[in-house]
Amino acid sequence: MKNFIVDKDLCVQCGLCAQDCFFGLIELDTYPRIKDEQKCFECQHCLAVCPAGAISILGNSPEDCTPLKGNMPGEDEVATLIKGRRSVRSYDPEPLEPERIQKLLDVAWHAPTGVNSRCVHITLMDDPESIKKFSKEVHSRLDSAIDKGVSDFPYLVDLFKMISKRMKEEGVDILFRDAPHLIIVSAPQSVPSRIGDMTIFLSYFELMAHSMKIGTLWNGLLKRVVESIFPDMKAKLGIPEDHDLGYAMLFGTPAVKYPRTVERGSARVRRVEWE
Repeated sequence: MKNFIVDKDLCVQCGLCAQDCFFGLIELDTYPRIKDEQKCFECQHCLAVCPAGAISILGNSPEDCTPLKGNMPGEDEVATLIKGRRSVRSYDPEPLEPERIQKLLDVAWHAPTGVNSRCVHITLMDDPESIKKFSKEVHSRLDSAIDKGVSDFPYLVDLFKMISKRMKEEGVDILFRDAPHLIIVSAPQSVPSRIGDMTIFLSYFELMAHSMKIGTLWNGLLKRVVESIFPDMKAKLGIPEDHDLGYAMLFGTPAVKYPRTVERGSARVRRVEWE
């Protein structure tokens, strides 16, 4: 049951909910109603678009939502957020408060997914001691893996040799960067939009984190470790066998501050016309 409820005292019968329904499932029968609940993919557009706040669905009412008027950041603020984002490679070892992590995850969970599938699987390691143990196991196995051949691409072999060498000789952990937390996203192979869904989720996660003064690092090296070099770790992390990995991301309080944005100039655009 979608629990589609219309407050008849508030409804002005404007029809916006019917117009905005992707599958055309809402019709006006004096008041709005859903024709076929089985086809509803739970986007909640009907709840969001209603100007009178008359519609509730999935147990969510207008009172549960945040009004957008007066609460949206301006375009310059959003531009600064995007341009000010940095890849953070140095972290304060102190963990974040659990409620801050939960808020970050809950907001990022609103990222769009194809046909609202919401099938991104979030594997969270929020215990710093667990990350240290994970890092220790990875590095202890890395030399053996390098000897056996970690990749067909020479630059990757050289990169992992450098990672191993710096850890042994300098104690510098290039894979985990002493970050107190990490997430790995995956999605079922049966979901056609899984690659885009996972990337979009992490992009939203990263920008929300930056707004909360939390640093992040896209970690393709760690993804390759779990996906290709030590695939047995996938099961140990609880990632379902039928899932493709998206990416890994480190996060925590930055130990470095960036006082300004960088500037990359104008976007490179190729404009085309269709005839």
